[in-house]
Amino acid sequence: MELTRRALLGLGLGSVALAALAGCGQRDAASALRLACGERGGTYLQFGENFRDRLDARRPGAVRVVETEGSADNVDLLRRGDADLGLCLADLAAERADGLQAVGRVYQNYLQCLVRADSGLTDAAQLAGLTVSIGAPGSGAAVAARRVIESGDPGRWPRTRQLPLRAALDALEARELDAVFFSGGVPIPELVDRPPATPLRLLDLDGPADRLAQDWPEFYRPVEIAAGVYPEQGEARTVGIANLLLVRPDVAADAVRLLVDVLVDEAPRLVPPGSLGVQYLTESSLIDTAPLELHPGALAAYRSRYG
Repeated sequence: MELTRRALLGLGLGSVALAALAGCGQRDAASALRLACGERGGTYLQFGENFRDRLDARRPGAVRVVETEGSADNVDLLRRGDADLGLCLADLAAERADGLQAVGRVYQNYLQCLVRADSGLTDAAQLAGLTVSIGAPGSGAAVAARRVIESGDPGRWPRTRQLPLRAALDALEARELDAVFFSGGVPIPELVDRPPATPLRLLDLDGPADRLAQDWPEFYRPVEIAAGVYPEQGEARTVGIANLLLVRPDVAADAVRLLVDVLVDEAPRLVPPGSLGVQYLTESSLIDTAPLELHPGALAAYRSRYG
């Protein structure tokens, strides 16, 4: 069940898991924080670079952006101590991020299923027997993509592969794949920066989107993507998934307060230019980080602003 702002701000913060992960003490507030983002050409990395640039204006060198394969990779880096911050889809965070904390719920991803415009495919049920990529091995898209696939007849699930975004798009154009699942903003920056030679479009995920929202209402909701976002694409319905900015509990409270200040004050400039759809960078939604608790520095920052 989704927590209210008042209820979330009232949560306690101690647990055995958090203490174990925190280790020997807090990282120095003056040290550059390593922000694990995502693949080149994806929205995570664009968002992370925008966030870093806005932080630099207040504290130069506060954050260093790290390219990764996505949510799963980011959680692993945080757990190993090789990153201090990381972007992560809320559904994957619920499964794998126990012991980590959150700075805020930053924006909404869209699960997108791209097919060739000339494929004749019109809905997810037609992927039966075909070959699809469900995201890079370290991405979080695979969680929702598998749930979309498994919402259909078990005897008619497609064959799945896990490829990085650029490799998957190249394989789709070469007809080595029939569809590519990817979780990100709309449109995917890679398709804007490097338009494909073969026209692509979004597959409508209407039925699976409703089933996922019914089975996991805390993570998913059906969302509309307007016609024309990608060439040859009509209006499509798909799955919206919240993103969390995760943090290790040993990061200094002062450093986390600065992150909150930038998230709140610079919200319009953090969303990549050209991105469409509902964004979560608002006062009421930033603190809704369930199932993860807020870092004490984030909790103090939100309380100082909103009481």
